[in-house]
Amino acid sequence: MKRHLIGSAIATVLGLAILSPQAADAQRYKRESTIKRIDVKQTDKTKKIQPKTKQDQQVQPTLTADDLIELQGKVREIRKEQIQQFALLIEDTDPDDPERPDLLFRLAELYAQQQRYWRFRAMDLHAEIDAAKTAKEKSALKQKQDQYFKASKTALLSAVKVYKSIADDPRNRNYPRMDEALYYYAYTLQNAEYAKEARQVFHKLIKDYPNSKYIPDAYLAFADYYFAQNSLANAEQFYDKVLQFPEARVYNFALYKKGWVYLNLDRSQDALETFFSVAQRTENNERQAILNRASKKDFVRAYADVGVPQRAYKSFQRVDKDYAFDMLQILGDIYLEQGKADRAILVFRELIGLRPKHERVCEWEFNVVHAMMSEGNRAQQVDEVENLVKLYSAYRDKDILPKQNLDECRDNAESVNSEMAKMWHNEAMKTLDFETLAYVDRLYQLYLNAFPDSPEHAEMQYYYAELMWTRAEKEQDQARAAKLWEEAAIAFTDVVKTKQLKGEMLKEAAYAAVLGWKNALAVDPDTNAPPPPTDEELAKTPEPQEIPDRERKMIEAFDIYIDYVKDPKDDELVTMKFLKARIFWRYNQFDQAVPLFGDILENHIDHETAEFSANLLLDTLNRSRRHDEMLVWVERLSKEEEFLEDKEDLAERLAILRRQGMRKVAERLEQEAKDSGDFSKYVDCGDKYLEVFNDNSEAEDAPIILYNAGVCYEQGRSLGAAIQMFTFLTNFFPDANETKKAIARLGYNFAQVAYYRQAAERLEEYARRFGGEDNAHKALWDAVFYRKGVGDDDQAIEDTKFFIRQYGRKKPTEAADAMWSMTSIYEKRGDSEEIIDHLQRYLKQYGRQGGIDRQVIAHTKIGMLLWEQSCPVRGVNGACVRIKRERSIVSKGKRKKRDSSLPTQCGPESKINLTIVERDPRKVRSAQREFREAIKLFAGGKAVQRMPDGDSKALRTAQMIRSFAAAKFHLAEEEYESFLDTKFPRGLDFDPRNERKAKKSAKEFQAWFQNKMKLGTKATKLFDEVKDITGGGAHYAIAAAARMGQISQNFSDALFTAQIPNNVRTGQFAEDKVDAYCDELTTAAEPLENRSVEAFGFCLNLSTKLNWFNEWSRLCEKELGQIRPQEYPTAAELRGVADNVAPVVATEPAVIRLD
Repeated sequence: MKRHLIGSAIATVLGLAILSPQAADAQRYKRESTIKRIDVKQTDKTKKIQPKTKQDQQVQPTLTADDLIELQGKVREIRKEQIQQFALLIEDTDPDDPERPDLLFRLAELYAQQQRYWRFRAMDLHAEIDAAKTAKEKSALKQKQDQYFKASKTALLSAVKVYKSIADDPRNRNYPRMDEALYYYAYTLQNAEYAKEARQVFHKLIKDYPNSKYIPDAYLAFADYYFAQNSLANAEQFYDKVLQFPEARVYNFALYKKGWVYLNLDRSQDALETFFSVAQRTENNERQAILNRASKKDFVRAYADVGVPQRAYKSFQRVDKDYAFDMLQILGDIYLEQGKADRAILVFRELIGLRPKHERVCEWEFNVVHAMMSEGNRAQQVDEVENLVKLYSAYRDKDILPKQNLDECRDNAESVNSEMAKMWHNEAMKTLDFETLAYVDRLYQLYLNAFPDSPEHAEMQYYYAELMWTRAEKEQDQARAAKLWEEAAIAFTDVVKTKQLKGEMLKEAAYAAVLGWKNALAVDPDTNAPPPPTDEELAKTPEPQEIPDRERKMIEAFDIYIDYVKDPKDDELVTMKFLKARIFWRYNQFDQAVPLFGDILENHIDHETAEFSANLLLDTLNRSRRHDEMLVWVERLSKEEEFLEDKEDLAERLAILRRQGMRKVAERLEQEAKDSGDFSKYVDCGDKYLEVFNDNSEAEDAPIILYNAGVCYEQGRSLGAAIQMFTFLTNFFPDANETKKAIARLGYNFAQVAYYRQAAERLEEYARRFGGEDNAHKALWDAVFYRKGVGDDDQAIEDTKFFIRQYGRKKPTEAADAMWSMTSIYEKRGDSEEIIDHLQRYLKQYGRQGGIDRQVIAHTKIGMLLWEQSCPVRGVNGACVRIKRERSIVSKGKRKKRDSSLPTQCGPESKINLTIVERDPRKVRSAQREFREAIKLFAGGKAVQRMPDGDSKALRTAQMIRSFAAAKFHLAEEEYESFLDTKFPRGLDFDPRNERKAKKSAKEFQAWFQNKMKLGTKATKLFDEVKDITGGGAHYAIAAAARMGQISQNFSDALFTAQIPNNVRTGQFAEDKVDAYCDELTTAAEPLENRSVEAFGFCLNLSTKLNWFNEWSRLCEKELGQIRPQEYPTAAELRGVADNVAPVVATEPAVIRLD
């Protein structure tokens, strides 16, 4: 019986009475509209643009000379006491005293400064007055401002009075600053609005002081006067006089004003070129920034008369690329001002296209709307209003436009939309023009959709409903009329639902809605229902679909039944609820379907529709991803044992959905965590996945559930829990696909908690077990990094070798990086032979793949190690030498007096006594080959262009340049040591009493000196080349500078420390012979010593310039203290760590999480 009733109900619903088109016309219900005319007042917003007359348009610039001329003195408060002291000083000064006019001038300046101070104080109060909240507060501030203005005026008149006394006194004819006094006198008169008197003073300045630097300012005053009087010819003449002084400070302003003369003479092209010239002359001149900006704005004004709007932006970019966009805005405003609607539309559309998110974009679109009122037809006008409203709607809820601009945008969009809809509606009610009615329809719908919160919304909704009634009533096509009647009925129904209208209008709307539905139902509607959803649609959250007319009418029928039948035991009532819910479900209106299905299951679980309701309810909640609710219903229905009897399919589905639902909840928590970045949500996600796992740890998806739990804990920074999950997964599901990812994640989790050895072990395991994975090589690389970090050098080397064996062919670049990274380990061990062997193997295996920079560095390193090995002793400052010297003290050592024993050397003991130690020639040659190969590879800098791209390119380039500099430096070192090894001749005697011996000694000495000089020059030249290397060679640039100082120092010290021959120190006249000997050597040594001081000083300056302090800069400082202890006393100083290039040999990328 119940099934029969359901079928009967469905048949009744599907069989709604449908009248034929002929019957429709007979059944049409009529009414008389209550709206005869809509009250609307047209504003300027919808009127045609009224261009300004010539008289109304701007004929003078807003910029004046006062805006540009900078008076002397800062704006500061001048106390009365200061002025009184000056006045007394002047009073006590004789009138004929030549200093008296200067005192008067200074007094006038004090008054002028006082005037500016009070004026600025007064102007500053404008903001406070505007911000005042009460009339009393505003009045008090206004009184204070008036007092400041009065004080400013008093000071101004006082300044005028003093300037006048200077100018009128014949005794001041020869006052040197009279022209300056006249200028400031005239300028102050101008500010006091005594223009006529100011011009008289300017005239006096021109006549009496024709060579004054203020003559251009005086001419400018006359030019501005004539310009203000519209005597443009005279104004142009005086501007031209100013332009005769190209260096005058007012030259550019005069040229600018001449452009305005051209504008007022309608010579717009001349004006355009003049303003362009001013803009170019003042570009990048901070002091003339105001004039620069004004000339660009007025360039636009001239362009508006002679230019083409389509090319305006490119023209403006040639003037100022950065300001071109603002100039384009100005052009649009000028076109509107001039009534050139078509041009304004082009400009404002271009502005919108260029900057669609600019804060003025709504204003521009409104300007297009306004211009279209003059230029466009109705279709275009409606299109632009629609564009404006849509623009507002798009930006309304986005933080793009400032609030003030957004409010203005809404005001313009709403008022224009409302105004046009009402005006055209009034017109359409008279003409019944179908085209106009359609435009009004668009405008009303546009308004109602965009401004639902408007106080006018309900009224506009009523007008729209009346419009639809009119359109339906006049429509001749029956199918079209049916649609229009339906829309009219819906519109009136919406009016009633708002509950905002009162009285007769509300009553009329309700009545019209009923009649509209009657007329709409009298026409045959579309009976085609949409197809059921596909499997693909079921896999994603479906979008709600609009319910077609027939089903909507069914719902209305159901609602009538439900509203009137209140008996809860009525089977038909439950059936109607089910059928209504099923329609909502079919069209994805899940929010309406769920409560109805739920009501059946809660209150009518014994009804025959309950099982269908259960399945559809679960389907609805699952497809709409409301998994929390679904799980509640799954738990609830699972407990209904009596209900589930003989419903095995439903019971099985409940079990499946339970686990799926729990997993969906976990997935949702994971997505929420990703979206929010909230760590606690990630932990909640991990907890939920763990709950799913514990619910059935033997389920097929158990490994992936456990893995997901670990990932969520990891992302939530709960690393201990993450490590537990991944460890459990690897132990109990060793063959699962997720296990290999878990091993890698374990490695990185251990690293995050600083268990680097465990991290390395896991990453090594991952790389060795799953070497075919894309990220396996990276895991092994990171394992090497951690091994090196904890000092497991042997394992790091073993991992690196495995890396090279495993990936050498597939990833040669990465293998090269790996082998190169081992260099730091070998260097850490300090075994030079081991380092050389490693670098040679690197060059042989991966030299080219690793990059040109590492080839240069490797050869240089090998060379430096061989060079160091070639010296059998521990050298000094890199040189293979032994040195004997004493520390210098502040009081420079002097030669002993005649009554003391004679010295053994001419210089003090602090001079360097140096002995060269012979190097191993075989290793020297080997080192030199390496250095030359490094220099050859560098190829004069071409190697820089061959550097591989990447984040470390700059660092690696700098390291290569450093090695290149090192190679050049060490090649120069051989010449340096050859220079050091030049032995000083023995047995010299310069005693003039033995002329033959003295000449022979002089010849031997000169031969030695010239040879030493030649070798020193050669070495210096090589070091000089190193000194100029930039981009990473700072260390060796300073070293080379230090060596250049050492060359001169060694030269001089060789003379100072040369042993005085025994035959010179003994016998008759020994003291005289020693003096002659030492005088000869000292004469040659002192210039060299001075040169070494200069070189060491240059070394320190270079170190400071490069911001690089190292052992070589300290050597330079130390040697200066040894040579000139009085001038350069040594002191302990804090030095910055060299930070321009990191002192590392290999760089490795940061460890990134393995996904």
